Amino acid sequence: MRRGQSTTEYMLTISFICIAIAAVMLGLYDTVASETASTGRSMAESLTTGGVQN
Repeated sequence: MRRGQSTTEYMLTISFICIAIAAVMLGLYDTVASETASTGRSMAESLTTGGVQN
């Protein structure tokens, strides 16, 4: 019976690690995507205002 418990514990640990890695990766992706969008907006604004910044 102990063998079944250790296999279950092992699988739960692996699942938890995979979920944690996925959460970190999604958080990093969101950060990079928002920074890229911000850079694109500022470049577009400088093009439409003739390169003059406030």
